[in-house]
Amino acid sequence: MSTLDAAFDILQCPSCGEALAAADGGAGCANRHHFDRARQGYLGLRAAHKGKGAPASGDTVEMLEARERFQGQGFHDDIRAAVLAAVPLAAVPGAEPAGARGWLADLGGGTGWYAASILDARPDLRGVVLDASVPAVRIAARAHERLAAVSADVWTGIPLRDASVDVALRIFAPGSASEVRRILAPGGTAVVVVPDADHMRELGHGLKLLKVPAGKADEVAVSIPDAALVSREEVRSRVELTVEQALDAVFMGPNAFHQDREKVAAVLEGWRAPISVTLAVTVLALRMP
Repeated sequence: MSTLDAAFDILQCPSCGEALAAADGGAGCANRHHFDRARQGYLGLRAAHKGKGAPASGDTVEMLEARERFQGQGFHDDIRAAVLAAVPLAAVPGAEPAGARGWLADLGGGTGWYAASILDARPDLRGVVLDASVPAVRIAARAHERLAAVSADVWTGIPLRDASVDVALRIFAPGSASEVRRILAPGGTAVVVVPDADHMRELGHGLKLLKVPAGKADEVAVSIPDAALVSREEVRSRVELTVEQALDAVFMGPNAFHQDREKVAAVLEGWRAPISVTLAVTVLALRMP
């Protein structure tokens, strides 16, 4: 059985909240909502869009390529190590039969880079990445044999059953704290990575980049109802970037939706390389009772 097939134990219909089961090359629920399984191996769970504006589409191919280059050069390795350290050594002790695997959900997890690293270190877990970006989940579907990939807008609702997840990741991704609370099993842990106010601040000189408000990590630490803060680690480093690396740092995230790459490149070319940049995040672990 593939991990995606096994994930039907925890997936729910994004339209009505009923349980999902494999059906006709995809998935269906008791209310006859049907969702397609792509030939690339991911499941598309997008409810009919009823809100104002366009539905969330997630990161573009260009953003994913920039992030893969940046991560591939080791700039986020310290953050990944801190995330792994925040995941409890046992999913939920005593809550599963011997030999059973718990579930990890990577919410807005993109290509599954963090989730795959955790699964490498934790054979007691299976995982599912949920992300609005179809190009991202195509990559995530082949990132790890114990990782399923689902295209879903987790900002509007997480298509996972109540109390079904042992570990929930939210790394550089916004979302509903109450939804995280809903999907976490008793004793489950949420691991959240929040950029600090001075994260990549140097790149904002001369550029109108998005800013993180001071105290954001403090807000997140108390945001999940009933959850207790069990660990908090600040990860900080100074990195020396070429112009191309600095461009990737800008365009691998949401700034890409608000900036013109040629204009940013022209600004950065006027600086003296290497460009010294601060990377600063806080990694929080919050546990349910």
